Amino acid sequence: MLHAVGATASVAASQVQSDIPIAIRTHATIMTQRPPSIETERLLLVALVPEDIEALIAGDLERASLLTGFTFLPEDPKLGADLSWHLRELRADSNQLSWRIRVVVERCSNTVVGSINLKGPPSPDGDVEIGWGLIEIARRKGYATEASAAVLNWVVQQPGISSVSATIPDDNHPSQRLAARLGLIRTAESRRNLPLWKCDRTLL
Repeated sequence: MLHAVGATASVAASQVQSDIPIAIRTHATIMTQRPPSIETERLLLVALVPEDIEALIAGDLERASLLTGFTFLPEDPKLGADLSWHLRELRADSNQLSWRIRVVVERCSNTVVGSINLKGPPSPDGDVEIGWGLIEIARRKGYATEASAAVLNWVVQQPGISSVSATIPDDNHPSQRLAARLGLIRTAESRRNLPLWKCDRTLL
């Protein structure tokens, strides 16, 4: 099962946007256009499109691998995310593709080892919520910090962003440590009955 985790590496990482969008092709049919990936030294952060999510919901890891070009391990095919909810939102508005699920791909093995999940585009007051998770074999390598920091670096460059937030249970100490490394601070507020951590974009 995927769990939100902390990591030991510095938040600073080299992040560049891939210049060429990826078109998903299957049976010679061009499908949903994939947004540009985010790259770090060791990872690719690749946005999932509806066809990918449908395959994962169905438990068809072979098809998910065919669509994306990456290996999906059976440890948690749902990536620790509410895939059905993300899929409904994407079907309602395909412009949200960059604001949803990005799989964390270990470049040296071309394997999906987790996900960084934005909960949609900025709210009316400019807040963006983030979540993260890695499979067991990918933990304690600094991947969670590297991937989360790269996605946040992309987020704060988008217009209309005022803050970034995350909901973290009180007993999830690794995730709390990661949030603190990213610059988030626990607030007195809650969201969906969970403690709310937050940071102004100017402090990221």
